[in-house]
Amino acid sequence: MTKKATVVERSQLHLVLEVEGFDFSVLDSLQEVLNEMDEVEYAGTSVIHPLFPRLRFVLRVKEGHDVVKVLSEGLRRLRARASEVVGILSETLAKAEAART
Repeated sequence: MTKKATVVERSQLHLVLEVEGFDFSVLDSLQEVLNEMDEVEYAGTSVIHPLFPRLRFVLRVKEGHDVVKVLSEGLRRLRARASEVVGILSETLAKAEAART
């Protein structure tokens, strides 16, 4: 399946993307990280149509902030969070494997 994102709308404070080829949960994780940020007014994901694997991602930031910079920071935070989860789970699995031997 092809994975891609297309900018549908963009202004200083507002960004709408159509995203194809990803599960809803991936964008839901990004949405969660962004909604924790003070600069964000709203981040949300919706299914465009249940028969097509396309999602719509909307990000709106507060006055005085740039939507692209905020999205970049959100992606950085998501990457750090995912890396932390991978590290913890890898360590846990290594300990479980060592205990078996």
